[in-house]
Amino acid sequence: MIRPEDVRFHTPSDVSYDWGETNFFSIYIPEPNITAWVYTIARAGVGAFVSDIRAINGISHHAMDAIYLDCQQHLPMPAKLEDYSLPNGLSVKTSNEPRDYHIHYVGIDDTEFDWHVKGIMEPFDISDPSMDPLASKDPNQSGFGAAYSNHFDMTTHVTGTTKIRGRSFEVDCVTLMDHSWGPRNERLMSGMGWINAVFGLDYSVQAIFSLDPWAKGWEAFKFAHGYALVDGRVCGFKSGMARAIRHGQFPVGYEMRFVDINDFEHVLIGTTIAQHPWSCYSNIEAKLSMVEWHAVGRKGFGYGHSQENWQFDRLAGLDFRAGR
Repeated sequence: MIRPEDVRFHTPSDVSYDWGETNFFSIYIPEPNITAWVYTIARAGVGAFVSDIRAINGISHHAMDAIYLDCQQHLPMPAKLEDYSLPNGLSVKTSNEPRDYHIHYVGIDDTEFDWHVKGIMEPFDISDPSMDPLASKDPNQSGFGAAYSNHFDMTTHVTGTTKIRGRSFEVDCVTLMDHSWGPRNERLMSGMGWINAVFGLDYSVQAIFSLDPWAKGWEAFKFAHGYALVDGRVCGFKSGMARAIRHGQFPVGYEMRFVDINDFEHVLIGTTIAQHPWSCYSNIEAKLSMVEWHAVGRKGFGYGHSQENWQFDRLAGLDFRAGR
């Protein structure tokens, strides 16, 4: 169970250099096809705070094609995670803990985010068997190894404004945020997929998979955790599967199938409509996609994020052999 105090730092007294605490917040603006996000990593063991802020509006495999990018990896650690301001212009303040957040950011070139993030459910604790039928204390079952030793996902309603390089947009969307804390060594990170589909306040789906990027079809993704939020009810998934259609390494579409605790099957088909190579750690490339989703049995479309972590140090040089 996630408690109000879990919005605060969880720094151990004997904190190691590779301890990490993360938050991810995002928005969608469908008509101009924009998705933007704020990702932070607290490295208490070395006293550094990472702030990674980006916005995209199209499909590209080059980071320079983002419509906005501000990544700083060595900001000073704030005293509080629940109420802080950084030198880069980002401030975060919580309320109604652990559900609600105010994100304010004043960046460069007339860029400003003002997001009111309201959790519309209890945070989904992947270690709590009362929520997740696949809950486990074994980090090897988390989908992302020790980095998800403690982790929750939460469907949120975000309102406010987003201004990017002088162009202003109203924000009113349902999306996902997450929060993690635990050992997060940058060497040999696990491959994983973090994928969601949101159709409104009444229906959203979130899933975590481990990922073998070289496997084919349904074998590439191994389901770890997930839920559907249906008319205010959180339904944990008992099983799940996914496959991607790819252009080279990048996904162009997905099919996902899940069975929840009520034995209802959720089937979703998605097409990527914006995409970005996101190196949120120096030795990985997350293929981050904004996906337009269709849910079988439901009219209309939803939106969501797909994040696939591909690990440079695990995958680089696999075809190299000494003396050849």
